[in-house]
Amino acid sequence: MDRRTALAVVICMLILMGWQKFFIEPRMAAPIGTSASAPAREEVNPATAPSAPNTLAQGLSPSTVHKSSSPLTIDGNNGQIRLDDGKNFLSDWILKDYKQGMSQDAPLVDLKALTHQEGQLQLAFDDSSLAYLNQVQGTLTPTPHGATWSYEDSNVKLLREFTLTPNNPSMEARITAEFKTRSPRFAFISLVSENASQDQEAQDQQLLYWHQGLERVPLKDGLEQKQIAAPVKFIAATSRYFLLAAVDESPVAPNALQQPAGPKTGRISLVYPVAGNAIQIPLKIYFGPKELNALRSVDPTLDQAVDFGWFTICAYPLLKLLKWLYQFVQNYGIAIILLTLLLKMLTFPLNYKSMKNMKNMARLQPQLQRIKERYKDDREALNREMLSLMKNNGYNPMAGCLPILIQMPIFFALYRVLYSSIELYHAPFGLWIHDLSSRDPLYITPVLLSFTMFIQQKLTPNTATDPAQARMMQLMPLIFGAFMIALPSGLTLYMLVNALASIGQQIFLNKKLDIKPA
Repeated sequence: MDRRTALAVVICMLILMGWQKFFIEPRMAAPIGTSASAPAREEVNPATAPSAPNTLAQGLSPSTVHKSSSPLTIDGNNGQIRLDDGKNFLSDWILKDYKQGMSQDAPLVDLKALTHQEGQLQLAFDDSSLAYLNQVQGTLTPTPHGATWSYEDSNVKLLREFTLTPNNPSMEARITAEFKTRSPRFAFISLVSENASQDQEAQDQQLLYWHQGLERVPLKDGLEQKQIAAPVKFIAATSRYFLLAAVDESPVAPNALQQPAGPKTGRISLVYPVAGNAIQIPLKIYFGPKELNALRSVDPTLDQAVDFGWFTICAYPLLKLLKWLYQFVQNYGIAIILLTLLLKMLTFPLNYKSMKNMKNMARLQPQLQRIKERYKDDREALNREMLSLMKNNGYNPMAGCLPILIQMPIFFALYRVLYSSIELYHAPFGLWIHDLSSRDPLYITPVLLSFTMFIQQKLTPNTATDPAQARMMQLMPLIFGAFMIALPSGLTLYMLVNALASIGQQIFLNKKLDIKPA
C-alpha cells in the first residue's frame, strides 16, 4: 500500500469515527406503512392526530390532588424496583451489579443516572378534562409476584398491574383504564430523557423507537415534534451502556409521538387509540445494561439498541470471540490483546499481498515518472501509457486497495464493539488502567500509540513523491494519538497493540520481500 492509499485510509477512518462519535443524526423515518407482523389498522388522520398530552393539572382542589408519595419497593431480577403511587409507573429502578463510578462509595446505576428525571413512564390522555390524573395518588398493593396500583373517581377507574417472572430481566405491566363519563381519543405511555452536559455519556444519550427498523433520536440539539403514524414496537431512552425500554405487547401495535420537553430534553410516547369506554395496554418494561442476551430475552428487536454502526454483522462475531477469550484469561484487557493478535494473524495474507504489490509499484516508479514528464500535456495519453506499463509488468492497481477494503469492516466493527460493549464497563486491565470503558487517566497509551505509529511509518516503504502529502503523513501519528485521548482505554489499547504488531509484521515483510523502509 503506497503512502497515498495509506493517507486515504487513515483519513477515512478518522472521518468515520468522528462521524459516528459526534455527528450521528436521526435517520429519516420510513414511509408510513403496516408492519408485516401486525394486522392492518386505521391510520391516524393528520387533521385529527393526537396532540401533546397535557402534563399540568388545572383547576383542581387540594382535596383532589395528592402530593405525598409512598413508593413500594420490590426485588427484580437485576435490582430493586421502586413503584410510584403517583403519576409515574416507576419511582426508581436501582441496578445491583453496576455503579456510576469506580470508587467504593459510588452510587449504583439507577433511572435518574440514565434519563436525569425523577421517576419514569406515565399514562396520559388527549382529553384536557382528564389532565388532573397525572397529579393523583393511587393505592399500591403487593402481590405474590409483583404489585398493583389502583385509583378510581367519578370519571375514571385506573389499574396498573406489575408482574415479575424468575430469571426474566424485564417486568410485565398491564395498564387498564375504564371511563365512566366521556372517553378520550388517545392514550399515551410516555418516557422522558434529558441530555445533561455533566454526564460523561451525554454524546450517546438518545431516544429510540422501533418501526421496521431502529430509529435513533439524538437529544443534543433539542427535539422537534414528530408523529410516527405507523406501527411501533417499542420506545426507549438510552446511553452508551444502559437502556430503559417500554415494549408493546398488544395484538395491534400502537403509533408513536416524539416531542420536546425542555432544552435538550425529549419525550417519546406510544400512542394507543381508545375504542369504546375502556382500554387495556400490556407492556414489558426493561431497565438495565445493554447486554445482547438480556435484550434479546425481552424482545428480539431490542438488541439493535446496542450501536455497532454500519458493520454490525461483523461486530456480533467479534464480541462473541472477545467474550470467549475472556473465559480463559478473566481480564478483558488481555482478551483485547489476544483478539488483536489473532486478527493480525488472520489478515496477514492480505497484508503480504498488499506489500508485494507495493514493491512492484516502487519498481515501476522511475518509468511512471518518465511517462508523466513525456505526456504531461496529454491526459488521455498519460493514462493510456501508465495503464499499459502496469499491465505489461503484472501490476494491478486494485490489488493494493483490496486487502485494505476487506480489513476495514473488521476494524470499524471492532472499534464499535470496544466503544459500546457493556462487557468493558468498569472492567479493569492493570497498572494505571482501572476502567477499560473510560479514557486513559494518564494519557500513556495515546502517547505510546503516536510513537509506535511514527515508527511504523518509518518502516513502511515510501512510494509517494508529493512533499505536501509526505508532511501530512508525518502529522498522522500526532492526529491519531490526540483523537484517542478522549476515547475508551480499551479501544486505545487495541490500537496500540495493533500498531506494535504491525511494526513486527512490517520488519518481517521488509526482510522477506527485500523492501527498503522510508
